[in-house]
Amino acid sequence: MNDARRGFSLLEMLLVLALAAGVVALASEGYSAMIQASAVTSGADMLSDVFTEARQGAIAQNTSVEVRIYDLPPQPGAAPAYDAIQLHWVKANGTTPPVSNVLWLSTWVAIDATAAYSPLIGANTQTATPEAGDMRLTGQTRVFHFLPDGSTDLNPATNWFLTVRASTQSDPSHFPSDWACVRVDATTGRPQIYRP
Repeated sequence: MNDARRGFSLLEMLLVLALAAGVVALASEGYSAMIQASAVTSGADMLSDVFTEARQGAIAQNTSVEVRIYDLPPQPGAAPAYDAIQLHWVKANGTTPPVSNVLWLSTWVAIDATAAYSPLIGANTQTATPEAGDMRLTGQTRVFHFLPDGSTDLNPATNWFLTVRASTQSDPSHFPSDWACVRVDATTGRPQIYRP
């Protein structure tokens, strides 16, 4: 009886490992693109929901609601990346207590800061009144208000929107390949999402 068993040669093992590594690399690239696309959609949905909440709160409470859009401290050489949003009541006595906690976008996405892709940031010059305790409030923070009738204090002659893009796409000279826009109608205050 022949007890000799044949095993795998080193060449066969290396070939199998190389094939497995190739399959894993292809799968992870597709998985990352899928996660990124999902994060862009979720980010746009979150912004639309926040705008809807602000509009409804302004109408229900018969008071203005301030929307604050915060930026991350940019990394050296990177364009500013806006990635957080918070709502504040505008009280008659001049105080602006928060309506909600700060909501952060996924680390996969950011709101583009250029005027061409996000006029609500790039072309909006309104800033919030500094107040004690809000360390995120800087000169880069962008704000606008929903008024008690549901409209906004934005100029109706301008098309106001934000573009949510992958956080890795920060070249302002090229339109992002994966994006979603959230438009706010200045007159009615209603948000709309545009996704290619």
